[in-house]
Amino acid sequence: MKSLKKENGRDAGDDLREASRRLEIIRYLALIIFVVLGARLWYLQVMNAGVFAEQSDQNRIRELPIPARRGTIYDRTGRELVTSRSSYNIVISRKDIKSFNDVADLLVEKLHVDREWLSERFKAAQFEAKWESLVVKELATPSDVAWVEAHQYEHPEVRAEEAPQRVYRFGVLAAHAIGYVGEVSPEELKGSDFGREKGFKLGDVIGKFGLERYYNDILMGKDGARRVIVDSRGRIQSEIERIEPVPGRDLYTTIDLDIQKVAEHQADLMPQGRGAIAVMDPRNGELLSMVSRPAFDPNIFSQRAKTPEGKEEIRTLQENPDKPLYNRVIQGTFPPGSTWKLMTSVAGLNEGVITPTNSRIQDGGLQVGNYFLHTIGNYGQPDVVTAISKSADGYYYRLGLKLGVERFEKWVRIFRFGERTGIDLPNEKVGIIPTRGANEMIARNALKSRRKAEGKEWTDKDDIEVAKLARWTDFDMAVSAFGQGKNALTPIQLLRYVGLLAEAGKAHTPHFLLRSSAGIDREGNVHPEVKYIDKNLYTVPMSPAIADIVKKGMWGAVNAGGTSTGTAIPGFDVCGKTGTAQVASSARVGKETKDHAWFMSFAPRDKPEICSVILTENVGFGSTYSVPRARAIYEDYYYRTRNLPIPDPELAAKAKR
Repeated sequence: MKSLKKENGRDAGDDLREASRRLEIIRYLALIIFVVLGARLWYLQVMNAGVFAEQSDQNRIRELPIPARRGTIYDRTGRELVTSRSSYNIVISRKDIKSFNDVADLLVEKLHVDREWLSERFKAAQFEAKWESLVVKELATPSDVAWVEAHQYEHPEVRAEEAPQRVYRFGVLAAHAIGYVGEVSPEELKGSDFGREKGFKLGDVIGKFGLERYYNDILMGKDGARRVIVDSRGRIQSEIERIEPVPGRDLYTTIDLDIQKVAEHQADLMPQGRGAIAVMDPRNGELLSMVSRPAFDPNIFSQRAKTPEGKEEIRTLQENPDKPLYNRVIQGTFPPGSTWKLMTSVAGLNEGVITPTNSRIQDGGLQVGNYFLHTIGNYGQPDVVTAISKSADGYYYRLGLKLGVERFEKWVRIFRFGERTGIDLPNEKVGIIPTRGANEMIARNALKSRRKAEGKEWTDKDDIEVAKLARWTDFDMAVSAFGQGKNALTPIQLLRYVGLLAEAGKAHTPHFLLRSSAGIDREGNVHPEVKYIDKNLYTVPMSPAIADIVKKGMWGAVNAGGTSTGTAIPGFDVCGKTGTAQVASSARVGKETKDHAWFMSFAPRDKPEICSVILTENVGFGSTYSVPRARAIYEDYYYRTRNLPIPDPELAAKAKR
């Protein structure tokens, strides 16, 4: 038998078998590659066809937003307070930008955009969709727009778009009530109110403060869009569809522009430049005016916030120790002083501690424990009407002690002090009420802060210490009965309070909404006209006899030689109560620690139709500094609503400027 020849120790059969194995491997590899390519093709053409079709469309079809105009804000008679005017924004298409530095150089050099701000802008936009436009300059000048349009071919990524700009027609007038708008921040986009899940995106203009914030859903419209075809460089070739924006719904407020102007002027006359004025219709809670001083111009935020000058103005406002961005009417808390005596009177009368026919209590100073409580005057043994009109401190020291802490606290809660009024503005404060619970809370917080500063842990002994510090004494009772002690209320709480006194115990919620127009919201839902519904209406028990005593006392304060005589207006029976709220002991009195001057009032006596609260900070007596401001407001209202000739036209004209 003939043997096969060997080559290099291997026979020819081995080589054939090796070649066969290699071909088999190649065949399987080819099959695997074919399967992978087929699966990928299936994924691209079938499973993910919509995504890639969309991306393809984005390369040739762009959707450019058309911002919607915010609703107009009017006063109660339809006079325009806030509107939106046409302006231009400079925007860029981020999808067409290849280099941030190149576009930044262009915007800084040609359109004078701040580079640092632009860098932050791009950083904030990193979470936005790549194809969305980004506003890089608001309120573009005609020269800015002309440059962009002239260079559209070379720089298609930059364009000028028409956009509504918010205009506050009267500047600082009612600024704290109306508020202002601004661009939604990256932090707000992460929150629940203006989050991305609700369709908000960087560049959207929203209400930031005041009514603009509270009623943002009404005022904010639904943006429209232009669908355009672009070339490979992003240059617009043609428009294929246009969806018109839906403007926001208009807001009609309860503000009376005439009263607001007079109140603004009176606030400008406040000696320290700090204070608050609020005017309301006690019959329904409609707010006719709201002023807080110092104030600010909301146009800074809507028109100049991104300019160097605007940034400096905003920084100055934020750093001002007098807090001009702070709405004192709903956020400031102050001791109410003698205005509180009406609450103590109503409580004493309802509890039978005093009666309409037997209400005489000794006036004058009083020794309480280690403290002697002084009074300015001594009226012997006045009845409650005289005690109200003369603001007899000693009377209320003793009435408070007779009333006792349980009954006193009961009536504090019946009047709903220490609760938000429910006004339709954001960030309303609660304040502090003079109760045992509040005493304990204050003592506990103070001791916790001290222990933290000392680096010590809280122990059971500290609970015992809190109990000692918070112990309610006769001194606490006496001073709390006339509005001092641990007591701090907001002016809006006092306005609701004087309104319910005017209405014999019926308390309406202070509010600004009169009605809104019908329309479509930003989600496309149709809404009818909205009117205000008071869901927080309540009543403080006051018999006709008690209500009459309150009115007699407040009328006497103004018209019968009481503490508020400067408000008397012939033919218009004003009822009022002053309050001089102590801020610090007499040993520490200075510019920032002088007493606050309160005056709360309503008119006319028998059928009240207007009430007000005026606070002038750190000036002294309410009768000296707040009473004259109320008179100016009431005089204007009375003569204007009765069509009577104004006794001093020159003074009236000056008050309205």
